[in-house]
Amino acid sequence: MLSRFIVFRRWRWRLMMLLATLVLLGGCANTWSAKVTTFQQWPADAFTARYFIEPPKDDRSVLIFQSIADNVRVALGAVGLVEGDNTSRLVVQLDYDNPMQQEWVERYADPFYDGVYPYGSVWGGVGHFGGFGGGVVFGPRLVTVPTNIYANTLEVTIRDKANHLAEIYRVRVINKSNSDDLIQVMPYLAKAAFTDFPGLNGKTQYIKIKRNHN
Repeated sequence: MLSRFIVFRRWRWRLMMLLATLVLLGGCANTWSAKVTTFQQWPADAFTARYFIEPPKDDRSVLIFQSIADNVRVALGAVGLVEGDNTSRLVVQLDYDNPMQQEWVERYADPFYDGVYPYGSVWGGVGHFGGFGGGVVFGPRLVTVPTNIYANTLEVTIRDKANHLAEIYRVRVINKSNSDDLIQVMPYLAKAAFTDFPGLNGKTQYIKIKRNHN
């Protein structure tokens, strides 16, 4: 009887976790989010000025830079800015990276493989009442585990030639991911960088963008 009860509890717990995972994936799959920090002193007459994207000064891949610059061009065009040549008033500088870092995250432990079941959680301890005979049963417990996280980062700086190349806009966008996908998320990073442009000086906000599944 005990073995049948344990099998039943195991099956029900896995089903609950599967359903919870599907719900989370369904919600997360539709939106993408990032932390956006903006600084700006945007002149009123700069909206009609043309911009020029400054080429990289380091040994970065030219092809990768051009791909990222194209995403920024789309975002700049969406806020009404028009590209010109290297004599343009506005100079756009790009910086990007996705360093990997280790963070501690919480997740639900599998009680059937971490030593909780079969006896400790079925017949004693802190938990919820349920199952056969009113035995006390643990719910899945939270554990903290180390996880490798990629900080997909885009920083855009716009300088004004009419004011001795002073910074008039700087934005930093960070999206954290568990996969190395900087290029794949770059369209979202660029779009987030110019959401509510030019925005408030010194403002940090968390922006959600609907994913494009095409």
